[in-house]
Amino acid sequence: MARVSRASSSDEALQGGWLAGVRAEEKVLRDVQECKAARTVAGHSVDASECAELLEMLGLHAEQGKQLI
Repeated sequence: MARVSRASSSDEALQGGWLAGVRAEEKVLRDVQECKAARTVAGHSVDASECAELLEMLGLHAEQGKQLI
């Protein structure tokens, strides 16, 4: 019978730390992308109500376009 070795707790901790870093980096990139999307929608909208409607359709909020990139 083959024996399956279990990763040590230090290996798991390193993997968890690495994964947390990847997730944090992905969140930063997603926030930048959502900010740019909100600004693009605002720039092409005819009026505030259209902008709000389009942002809602995309799951974005007006505050996201005010973030500093």
